[in-house]
Amino acid sequence: MRHLLLAGLLLMAPAALAQRAPTVATPDPEPAPAPALASAPASTESAAPGSTDQALLRGILWATDPAPEEIRIIAIEDLALLGDPRALGPLSALLGDPNPRVQSAAVRAVALFQHPRAEEILVSVVRSTRLPDALKVQALDGLLYQRTPSARATLESASRDPHLPLAIQSAALNVAARWGAAK
Repeated sequence: MRHLLLAGLLLMAPAALAQRAPTVATPDPEPAPAPALASAPASTESAAPGSTDQALLRGILWATDPAPEEIRIIAIEDLALLGDPRALGPLSALLGDPNPRVQSAAVRAVALFQHPRAEEILVSVVRSTRLPDALKVQALDGLLYQRTPSARATLESASRDPHLPLAIQSAALNVAARWGAAK
């Protein structure tokens, strides 16, 4: 949990520095513009990055906090809706959660990202020996939405891998067939 606190502080530091006003007052030879016109664009530009960072940090904290299962799952789904690739690290850490519903929500959330790191996470779920087969099938479905040649190659190799259970091989074949139909 300490690493999440450190991550939160690192995320918030640039926003806090950007919002801090200069401490040294310098005389301004020209009159200042009207406060309503000058402050509106500046406040929206400086608040947007901070609010995104705050939303990301809150989502990560709620997803990893020992809260009720429903709250954690909603927070995981919110992280996916934010679409910030920085959430992929904490989402991949949730794959080791003892709660299978949290693991499933994490795989669904990672699958919504179209990012190389998301593809890496999904492939690692498929190749994992300690994760349940249901998560592997979910990860295979998520690879369909990555739409990269390497994701397609992973699907094809999983369909022919004799080390994988037949259910996983069959799911990989089904997803590969849907890939060809979706073109």
